[in-house]
Amino acid sequence: MTFDDGIVAIYERINTAGKGEMPKPALRLKSRHYFAYETLGYGRYYQAKKIDDELENVIDIERDRMISNKDIVITEDDGIQYQISMVQHPVDEDGLHFTRITLSHLNEKFELETEKIQ
Repeated sequence: MTFDDGIVAIYERINTAGKGEMPKPALRLKSRHYFAYETLGYGRYYQAKKIDDELENVIDIERDRMISNKDIVITEDDGIQYQISMVQHPVDEDGLHFTRITLSHLNEKFELETEKIQ
């Protein structure tokens, strides 16, 4: 299995607002991975449509069990943000463990966390 379609960054959602302020969501980098696109099957696509989920891509990366469906994926070549709909941890035909991530459309765009200069 090769992961030669590009690099993705996995982010967790955080609140950057101070105490007592309105929540201000942002993204904090968790990890970066080389990835490979997989086929998004018709069955999976139309099942998601039934529950108003708009699936866009399926990608494979090296196994990372720290990723959850609360995280956001950003592709580094175009900067598009995706919500993770499903995370699976299968084994391929050669016995290699990997993580398969199903990506869905994200209706909002989050700011990336910036380092505070002191």
